Amino acid sequence: MTIAIGATGVSLLFIVGWMASLSAKKKRLAEEKIERERMYRRAIERQRHEEKKERLFKAETGHIPTQLYLAKEAEIQNPREALYWYEQAAAQENEMGMYGVVRVCGRAKEDIVLIEKSKFWQTAIEAHNGNVLAKFEMGKALIGGKGIEANIEKGIATIEEVANGDHIEAQIYMGDWYNAEANLHPNPKLSAEWHFKAAQQDSIEGQIKLGEHYRDGIGVEKNILRATYWYELAAEQADPRAQYFAGDIWIGRGSKGNAIAYLWLYISAYFGYEKAKARRDDVGNILGVDAVVGLQEMAKPLLRKLADGAIEKHSMIKALNKLYKRSTYFPEIDGNEFLVYEKNNAETENKEADEKQNKDSGGGLDFSISPIDKQ
Repeated sequence: MTIAIGATGVSLLFIVGWMASLSAKKKRLAEEKIERERMYRRAIERQRHEEKKERLFKAETGHIPTQLYLAKEAEIQNPREALYWYEQAAAQENEMGMYGVVRVCGRAKEDIVLIEKSKFWQTAIEAHNGNVLAKFEMGKALIGGKGIEANIEKGIATIEEVANGDHIEAQIYMGDWYNAEANLHPNPKLSAEWHFKAAQQDSIEGQIKLGEHYRDGIGVEKNILRATYWYELAAEQADPRAQYFAGDIWIGRGSKGNAIAYLWLYISAYFGYEKAKARRDDVGNILGVDAVVGLQEMAKPLLRKLADGAIEKHSMIKALNKLYKRSTYFPEIDGNEFLVYEKNNAETENKEADEKQNKDSGGGLDFSISPIDKQ
């Protein structure tokens, strides 16, 4: 009995020991599992950290797909970070990046800065898709820092590209830029060349500005004859400001000069240019009543034709040349200093031949002899 009890006790002790050993083993295994899981999580976190670090490096060094990935990932939770990466891609002319900027900024209804940014990139999208006017506006925005950090060099390059495509406004802008106070490297000669390109396309503004170049000797040698030509060419297109300049440049150049001045100033005032009225009256006082009356009569048929847009190119210039025996100048015949822009084709040659044939004619206009010629 004693032996049986002893055996039972030993068995119980063995069982308790075994259970304690098993519990310790289970605990150790659980702890090992937890440690393995902890190490795994740390490894995953390290891997993610390295991947993120690598992505950031690639994005910061200009990898567009990575920039777009980071932007899309952050768009909901962190719009500002998303905007940063979309802008990085957009700056490399990526259209998805541009759309991303517009989309993120569009959610900020009252943020003026973001609204301007959205407008800029919407314009950039249109420019990227071939809209020339949008490209011109984009260039101006880059120069002025409107909706984007100012980048004058890139803005000018953008506008110059548009101007090289014969866009008149861009050509005039380039001409103005090379003579602007804000330009740290002005170039009056380039200014004159760009204005000439616009003037060649019958731009009134380009012709007026080119007239100023010749009148004041800015970027070209001072030449009143050529200044007169460009002013009068613009004036033939019924522009009152050009008519004012065409008249003003003749004041004081003898009695015939004052007569021509009065004629243009009278026409300019008739079309509503206020500055012309006082100048017209000043010249009229010099000429006298009889001469003024005669010049006004001569102007009446011109006013009707100008109002109807019925004046042919060079017709008034030729008529005045013939009537007042003025020195003539026509770039197509006499040449100019912008030879790099001269057109050398059959059409131009035919035009020159027509000009030579009609050089001494009035171009379809018949001025009556003015009182000045009778004196």
